[in-house]
Amino acid sequence: MLCCAPIAASTAQDGSHAASVEAWGGIGRNSPQLGILGETPNMAFAQVALRFNRRIRSQAPEAPHWEWGMEIVPFARMSKPLLSLRGTGFPCPPRQLCTQTPNSPEYGRLTNSSAPTGIGGSPLVITRRFATARAVSPFVSVTGGGIWFTERVPTTKASNFNFTASAELGLRLGTAGGHGVTLAYRFHHISNAGTAGENPGLASHLLTVGMHAWSGTSRARP
Repeated sequence: MLCCAPIAASTAQDGSHAASVEAWGGIGRNSPQLGILGETPNMAFAQVALRFNRRIRSQAPEAPHWEWGMEIVPFARMSKPLLSLRGTGFPCPPRQLCTQTPNSPEYGRLTNSSAPTGIGGSPLVITRRFATARAVSPFVSVTGGGIWFTERVPTTKASNFNFTASAELGLRLGTAGGHGVTLAYRFHHISNAGTAGENPGLASHLLTVGMHAWSGTSRARP
């Protein structure tokens, strides 16, 4: 797992809406084959992100609440893409994974120097937080966005640009309204939505850790 340093939160315009900044990183290995959610097996994926959240409406600080936000991905990395057999004369079934993985240590590892990297973001982040006044605060979240990689992924005939989506379940540890640590499991999906010759998709189970900071105290309006 990757850990990022805490970053100061932006100042809310008034005390009625709390805002937060979170820096997090995570890694997933041995990607599963889950059909439409991801067909490419035994690959690794890592990501570092900076997330900005804000309460959707004013309410008591301790109340469960919704947040909206966005995310910047300054760095992502995927293990070397699998070699596509389409167009080589091999009888590939339509709309199915048709690749060859050489018996080589360079595949399935993020540490390989030729592993593709990417940048991107998620303009849509929706979060539901619970027990926000406690030192341990659970949350669930969904995101949607995209990442541009330095080469076609997750196969050699897929696409440089891929859409992303995630479903997250995690805990915020720390004093209410202050700095703290975020631990989460994130199911992460990558695919090009059929915009390239192949669209096998990649599913990753990401275990992530990060730091968060709050600014502003949410108060119920009289």
